[in-house]
Amino acid sequence: MNAPLRTLASPYARRLARERGVSLALVTGSGPNGRIVAGDVPLTPVAVPAPVMAAAPAPAVVVPAPAAAPAPVVAPARSISAFAAAIELAPLAEFIAASGSELSIDAFLVRAAARSAGQHGSAIRWMKPEGGAVTIPRAVALAPTEIARLIGAEAEAAAAADAAMVVSRLAVKGVRPVAGGLPAGVALRILVVAGDDAATAEALIVHDADAIAEDEAAGIITRFRDLIETPLRLLV
Repeated sequence: MNAPLRTLASPYARRLARERGVSLALVTGSGPNGRIVAGDVPLTPVAVPAPVMAAAPAPAVVVPAPAAAPAPVVAPARSISAFAAAIELAPLAEFIAASGSELSIDAFLVRAAARSAGQHGSAIRWMKPEGGAVTIPRAVALAPTEIARLIGAEAEAAAAADAAMVVSRLAVKGVRPVAGGLPAGVALRILVVAGDDAATAEALIVHDADAIAEDEAAGIITRFRDLIETPLRLLV
């Protein structure tokens, strides 16, 4: 076994180190070959440097996973059904001309829809050709002139709170409606395709089959056609 290396120091330096309580292992010598001489021994003991502790690693930051987006709310599917009917408009045109009024057929369409739909027509939502709509409550009890005034009013900013029956007219020629949609919350809609001077019209009734049975919807469109073709009945 190798003997531990002896620190090089003069005898006087060793004596001073003992008296002052200094460890020569901590003293750097300035003499030849690093020999410690008396002048190298400090007056007070040399402090042993504290060991340098490695810095503790920073705590890991756990980033929570983003919350899952809520599942979209899907409206339940509705069973939509539709029926079409051809309507003769000549009797209505003759009736309007004989009355001397300048009413369009729209007021009579609204009144006929309210009469034929019964409880489902307690409120009519008339879709304006230029966009927007107006709600006409109790149209069944209103005269055509009053309905015409309401139809010409400014469109409402938002849809009415109640589920009104929707009625509209598409003023084009040569088009036959075969299908249509229902706005949310609406169970019944009548769409009439007829120009302003047309002799005939095509009417389509669209309904929610879960709310209005098909035989009831067929009865509504039949009564609607009969009322338009015999306009005197609209005034009774």
